[in-house]
Amino acid sequence: MKSFFYKPEGAWAADFIPFCEDGTFHLFYLHDWRDPAQHGEGTPWYQVSTNDFCHFSEHGEMLPRGTKEEQDLYVFTGSVIKARGCYHIFYTGHNPHFKKNGKPAQGVMHAVSDDLLHWRKVPQHTFYAPQDRYEPHDWRDPFVFWNREAEEYWMLLAARVRTGPSRRRGCTALCASRDLARWQVREPFWSPGLYFTHECPDLFAMGDWWYLVFSEFSERCVTRYRMSRSLSGPWLTPANDTFDGRAFYAAKTASDGERRFIF
Repeated sequence: MKSFFYKPEGAWAADFIPFCEDGTFHLFYLHDWRDPAQHGEGTPWYQVSTNDFCHFSEHGEMLPRGTKEEQDLYVFTGSVIKARGCYHIFYTGHNPHFKKNGKPAQGVMHAVSDDLLHWRKVPQHTFYAPQDRYEPHDWRDPFVFWNREAEEYWMLLAARVRTGPSRRRGCTALCASRDLARWQVREPFWSPGLYFTHECPDLFAMGDWWYLVFSEFSERCVTRYRMSRSLSGPWLTPANDTFDGRAFYAAKTASDGERRFIF
């Protein structure tokens, strides 16, 4: 029996990174073979697209994984944005082998495209967590958007501050840029001291409210959200602050201008 939900043949779909344009949802995702003996180590990004969530067009590999000597052996989660005349992906470059050499396991990386199908990595734009404020190996899942009020691009990140109880150092970090090439690391966007990490941050406005979505990296394995009338907070916790159950993790949203879907 054919499953209602998309699954790549011979592999698994991990975190989805949705982007919508002209009614088509472009769903980038982590392509995971779970078979290093046959396929090697690491995960690239692949893409499928759909107009109805029942029929999917497969577009293949978008961001290839790097080597064991490169930052993005694992091409982990990020975001897609159209800005400054082209498309941009900001993603996590993860290499667990770097730790033993004293290098950060994770860095934020950049790729660009003219058509959403052919991507060029820009390795010189890679940047890392400032170690005077943040732990070096948790610096991932960049979500980029244009802040109209501040007239600059903002990037939210899953990060961990250096102080406080070990399992409660998770925060949503904030970086800012005017050109999408150079990023200034600022004080955390939201740092409640509650969770180990706030994975896969996502942010959107609906009506009079802003919604901040994140996934709690713990044994709970849930996607949570907070609400605020302003980007500066305070961020309020609704009575039921989760989407679905334990299996609904690493969820991110996209809108076609009328409806918003969570993937």
